[in-house]
Amino acid sequence: MQTDVIRTALPDFVDRFRDQIGSEWQIAEYDFTHPIFDTDWRRDLVQITDRAVLSLQPREDEVAGSNRFLGAAFRRTQPTGYGRYEAWMRAGRGAGVVTGFFAYTGPYYGTRHDEIDMEFLGQDTRKVQLSWWVDGVLRSHVVPLGFDAAAGMHHYAFDWMPEGVRWFVDGRLIYQVTEGPLPRYPGYLSFNLWAVDPSVASWAGHAQPQTRTRAEVFGAGFTPFSDPVVAPFATLNDPALERGDNSGEGHDRQGG
Repeated sequence: MQTDVIRTALPDFVDRFRDQIGSEWQIAEYDFTHPIFDTDWRRDLVQITDRAVLSLQPREDEVAGSNRFLGAAFRRTQPTGYGRYEAWMRAGRGAGVVTGFFAYTGPYYGTRHDEIDMEFLGQDTRKVQLSWWVDGVLRSHVVPLGFDAAAGMHHYAFDWMPEGVRWFVDGRLIYQVTEGPLPRYPGYLSFNLWAVDPSVASWAGHAQPQTRTRAEVFGAGFTPFSDPVVAPFATLNDPALERGDNSGEGHDRQGG
């Protein structure tokens, strides 16, 4: 197991999403109005089996002015600050589709908009977009993965520190930022699967009307930072997960 010298304590939590989702998480259920989203959130599109399965599907009821798709989103009910954020997940596939793993806060929670993201654009799931928002201003960087994030489970993480942000894939540092404005406000660890509005198709592609896809979150964790120690990445203590086995491949279905 790869280690990395960071400021850390024992994991605050590692959630494996077995059978049910705990009260520490909230699943979204509401219509969403946002200029780049073409998606409303529905609770029944987050299914918990031996993992959290997020689904995206076309909206069946045609309501004038409504979003075309129904998607899935869930988050922690309490914010967390500096530390290591981790996820074991498989991204969704499809043009115009985004799978997100991120920590967010904003005006709804009484703060400025600060955010740290790992986003997988479904039109090219061999890359990951790393983003950080500071007081509503976006900065981002795209990194090739060397594999298809929609084909199987991988481990993703980011370290949020006062002096910067570092992103990891399968225990390997892929990017860091230590200069310029940085997020400062505690955020809510979140996951979502959604379709973009056609107005931003140049960024993520255009979701065809019958697009359907799934993403899977096998586990999520957070470790707060404290004194310098040599700290391993968290583990789900599941031999199948440690081997990278998964039964999620082949779930995606995209209509024309």
